[in-house]
Amino acid sequence: MSTLDIKRDGGVGCVTLNRPDKRNAIDDVTRDALAAAFAGLDEDAAIRVAILTGAGTAFCAGVDLATPGNVAAQSTTVATSEVSRPRLSAPLDNFSKPVIAALNGVAAGGGLELALACDIRIAATGARFGLPEAKIGSLPGSGGTQRLAGAVGRSFAAQMLFTGDLITAEQALAAGLVSEVLTQEALMERAWALARIIAGNAPLSLVAIKKAFRAATDQPLAAGFDLERALYGALTLTEDRAEGRAAFREKRKPDFKGR
Repeated sequence: MSTLDIKRDGGVGCVTLNRPDKRNAIDDVTRDALAAAFAGLDEDAAIRVAILTGAGTAFCAGVDLATPGNVAAQSTTVATSEVSRPRLSAPLDNFSKPVIAALNGVAAGGGLELALACDIRIAATGARFGLPEAKIGSLPGSGGTQRLAGAVGRSFAAQMLFTGDLITAEQALAAGLVSEVLTQEALMERAWALARIIAGNAPLSLVAIKKAFRAATDQPLAAGFDLERALYGALTLTEDRAEGRAAFREKRKPDFKGR
């Protein structure tokens, strides 16, 4: 059985972590599959937005520490190898299109770091979130220490990082970690509905907005403003911008071509 399920439909690519018996913990095979999956969706011009979710009752319990290749380092050689590997979130960090995380269950450790690398996070009631690395003598190494404060604020982020405790979906909503909490049954329906709304927008605008949006947190604000204006200027020269404005004037649905 594949460790990932990939579905394409109407401009939307859905990637499902498929190790439900392991709470979708990430082993080496899944790590490589994630990289290949998101690289493929990025190259596919028909795909304008992606969904990331998990099979079964968990989103992702983090790195699979039970897999020999992922066991905590026992030697300097192994430790060096672990540090030199790409971040678990690298496939999402490098993805140019919007990503919705549909958090169907627990997202812990690397699982939460994957979610933090997504642009929109929605959750099912009963989902729980945390970065428990301090409990096992480690720290979040795939962006957790860098991104969490931007999602929930410095004080609450520090509390989560230092305690390693999990929070509920309701706490996550109040803190801003997720934007919606839904029943388990409604989660994927809502994720697909959001994705289809996004997929109906101009693809070059989506890529530019994501780049500028991330610059707001990844770069000094002034640099982000400059990039935002540069990207805006570039979009004014595209066929899609002209089509979008024409469609608005003519009260019809635009036909975007990605040009």
